[in-house]
Amino acid sequence: MDRAEGAGLTVAVLGHVALFGILSVGFLATPNPLKLKPVPIEVALVDQVALESTSPNPTSEAPAPKLAPVEAPIEPDSAPPEPAPNPQPIAKPQPAPPKPVPAPDAVKPAPKTPPKAAPAQAPARPPAQRPVAPTGRLDGLLNGINDKPSKSASVAPPAATAGPEVRAALSAAIIRQIRPHWAPPSGADSDKLRTKVTVRLNQDGTLASEPQVTQTGITDSNRAQADLAKDRAIRAVKLAAPFKLPAQFYDAWKVIAPVLYEDL
Repeated sequence: MDRAEGAGLTVAVLGHVALFGILSVGFLATPNPLKLKPVPIEVALVDQVALESTSPNPTSEAPAPKLAPVEAPIEPDSAPPEPAPNPQPIAKPQPAPPKPVPAPDAVKPAPKTPPKAAPAQAPARPPAQRPVAPTGRLDGLLNGINDKPSKSASVAPPAATAGPEVRAALSAAIIRQIRPHWAPPSGADSDKLRTKVTVRLNQDGTLASEPQVTQTGITDSNRAQADLAKDRAIRAVKLAAPFKLPAQFYDAWKVIAPVLYEDL
């Protein structure tokens, strides 16, 4: 091998070394492919596709009106008044021709008409009664309707009939007025003791008779408390009088018999 071939071989080796070094530097500069993690994309699988577009910021207000790019001419508030038609001239009435004056011999006296009889005066009508304005109430509509004559002279309305609902409301009202004055005795079997107070009332709610007491649920354990419950029940009824109850149902509460017990 001569000198020229040695020089060419040396240049070729140096070129390969340089190329290898450049490739090595480029390979080292490339990022590690294992560290490159793809970013997932969220995909929703649905059976139907909405046909209406949605807004990212929905609102319940109506959209603002769109303006035209060119301003329109301003319209007048009202149309100009129409010109009045020309009035037609009014024709003047022509004077009537004078009537001919009759001769004196031709004038005849007018026949005398008999006096008319005065028209007969119509009989005076009684003054019309003023209509009564309806009130919408039916109070007293059925008062006095009966197939038998009544001997009573009372003008007061009949007492109202109390049904089950009214009687229940009256019982609750009586207990509500007695409860603040009732102090049940305490002790063994005191919850089994029942004290019934019967008393007659006047129409103003005051006591018309002395209270009468009956008791049930007396046992050997609460026998000593029975007399105390009796005295306290009479005291509670007397303190609650006069009772405030509806007067139209007096027949239903003229005799009351409340039952007092521990849990009243």
